[in-house]
Amino acid sequence: MKRVILLALVLSAMAAAQTTCTLSSIVGTYTVSYLGWVSMATPGGTMVTLPGTIVGVISIGYGGALSGGGTVSVAGMGPTADYDISGTAAVNSDCTGTLKMKPKPRAGGPAGTQTDRFIFNPVDRSLLTTTVDMGPVYYPTLVGTWKQVSAVPNTAAW
Repeated sequence: MKRVILLALVLSAMAAAQTTCTLSSIVGTYTVSYLGWVSMATPGGTMVTLPGTIVGVISIGYGGALSGGGTVSVAGMGPTADYDISGTAAVNSDCTGTLKMKPKPRAGGPAGTQTDRFIFNPVDRSLLTTTVDMGPVYYPTLVGTWKQVSAVPNTAAW
């Protein structure tokens, strides 16, 4: 009987020590950086893979709305492209979640899509992300870090 009680106490302490996340856990303003590769099909059907980086500032609002901006560099060629970001964030109780973003080029043109999966680290207030979708012709291999710089969802502008 003593062992059963001891086991129950140990399991209760372990369950209490586990972090539970909610949307309010990830609210704030973040500096954002991504590094990786994007493969895409050319008009002739040939696949091309190019390295790329993304940096920016994005806020996650109290309702999960994303806002901010960033710049993209592909293969280090030419000027970078600036984007405005909108979208939504969703988080699970185990601190994993999904970011659905709509990057719109400031130079004009339609907004794209980007879906990331993330793990939130409540200790250092960061998200470790991987991009899983960028639309029908892009195949990303991008890893990102979102580092919280403010617990308040400030107006983020790049």
